[in-house]
Amino acid sequence: MIVAFFLAAAIPLCFLQIFLEGKQRVIVSFLVWGLCAGVIAYYLNSSLADLFASTTMIPGITIAPVVEEFLKALPLFLILPLTGRRYDRSLLVLAMASGFGFAILENYVYLSDLTLTGVGPIVYAVLRGITSSLMHGCMTAIIGYGIFLTSNLSKRSLPVLLFGLYTIAITLHALYNLLVEYSGIGRVFAISAPLTLFILLLVAYNWGVLIGEVDGQKE
Repeated sequence: MIVAFFLAAAIPLCFLQIFLEGKQRVIVSFLVWGLCAGVIAYYLNSSLADLFASTTMIPGITIAPVVEEFLKALPLFLILPLTGRRYDRSLLVLAMASGFGFAILENYVYLSDLTLTGVGPIVYAVLRGITSSLMHGCMTAIIGYGIFLTSNLSKRSLPVLLFGLYTIAITLHALYNLLVEYSGIGRVFAISAPLTLFILLLVAYNWGVLIGEVDGQKE
């Protein structure tokens, strides 16, 4: 069923691509990839969880963040060598689109297994939208924006840079999954952190626009 949902969501977006141009087409492409990454992660996480079932590993903390953050950011890892140094802060938007595409697929998985009735599913969907969905988008956006901020570094440092940003995303993702499993202050922090991080990324993104406008006026 998860593959069927992916196709139902991705095929219309692929037709939409015919009418789009430039960055719009790239953004939708990253969104579609996020959906695809969600399918791959679903089966890969399940296989790895079964493989390590006899160990003390907690899949949601040790396996899922590693797999999911790699898959979501994979287009970034692949396009950078092709584009050279020709990239800007729009990497944040592209990366976030991939993360949100992933979140859409994951939300379907969780909602399809939900046993709540009445307004329960609606409340649950809204809560996931402002927590887990934002978390997925922001974790990938950190990698994209981090690449932009360090774009002046030498190409030889790129592998180390990508690994460092990837590690940060994994760590924050794992911490979120860990805290959300607990009640009290830990859960409150986990719920509020994605929205806070989203606002910070939004400010950073628009601050870049402001800086660009100021520089343009000076010229």
